Amino acid sequence: MVQSYSEFMAMGGISHFPSGQNVGKPLTRAFKKQRADQSPQRMERLKKMLSESKTGKQTLDFLEEKGSKLVFEKMQYYGYFSPDNNLVALNPAMSDEDLAVTFVHEVRHAWQDSQMQTTTPEMTPKAFLVSGFEIEADACAAEVTYAHEMREKNPKIWDAHQKSPYAPMSTAFEKTFKETGNVEQARSAALLTWYDLKVKNHYSDTYVDYMSAVAKELKKQKEMEPQYFAEDRSSKLIVDTLGKDYEGKQFFTDHQALETPEKLSINERQATKLSRAMIPYMAKYHRTAEQLGLDKVTVNRADGTRTTCGAVLKQIKEEQRNQAAAKAANRKSTER
Repeated sequence: MVQSYSEFMAMGGISHFPSGQNVGKPLTRAFKKQRADQSPQRMERLKKMLSESKTGKQTLDFLEEKGSKLVFEKMQYYGYFSPDNNLVALNPAMSDEDLAVTFVHEVRHAWQDSQMQTTTPEMTPKAFLVSGFEIEADACAAEVTYAHEMREKNPKIWDAHQKSPYAPMSTAFEKTFKETGNVEQARSAALLTWYDLKVKNHYSDTYVDYMSAVAKELKKQKEMEPQYFAEDRSSKLIVDTLGKDYEGKQFFTDHQALETPEKLSINERQATKLSRAMIPYMAKYHRTAEQLGLDKVTVNRADGTRTTCGAVLKQIKEEQRNQAAAKAANRKSTER
């Protein structure tokens, strides 16, 4: 049975729960042209850049307190945090400005991991998606806060963020900050803007792949495993636990926003894949779509209309029953 992140990753297909833009072919070309700087001196330079702001200092302090290992690693993303290995990895092909922002993002994931187990196969699919989306939105909001603090001291950091796919978040942060003068409200606005970004679809793919792999593995088990997909962790608990800054001050409180159709949503292809994986598991363990929270997960169709993952699952089950009935009728006809 897949019980941990590392075991799931060992199954193949996905190398990490990554953070940041997939840089793809340009990165490959960059590696061919020159060797990226992975020196200890560069790591110290990045730490110095962080020490120049409040959020950066808090990030460094937490990293030291948690004892997470910090390394450079060639990859197709800006960086990642591995909770199983307590490891923060940064892509050396990126600029110092990009890596300073990524540093804040990945250590925020380490902080989240210290507060609660954020993604676990024991959670219902609904809770898994709420938590998975929130931790990415929160980590991105942390990096935006850092970029805001460094806007005058090191404009290149702000400019780097404005050139990234996450620019709408920093734009939302600045707009709210100018209107209110309140960093916490600005950070909340940035967090909620994450859900409108294209990158959300990438994380939806990753989370659906994970849950589908777990469901298929559970189907094979001879012994009952009732604890999996059973914890209906509330959005309020997730927000109350993770919506804080490093000083413990609550900056985000709107847990209901995370369950709106705009936020708690996947596309039709993802819903179909998840449903097909869940149906045999549900039959074996006598679970309903409502118990798994699938009726609360919105599905965005290609034609612009919406339904729920529970409705998609019901439709697939009906199609499977009709196909089975047709096959049975065919067999009887042949036998005659």
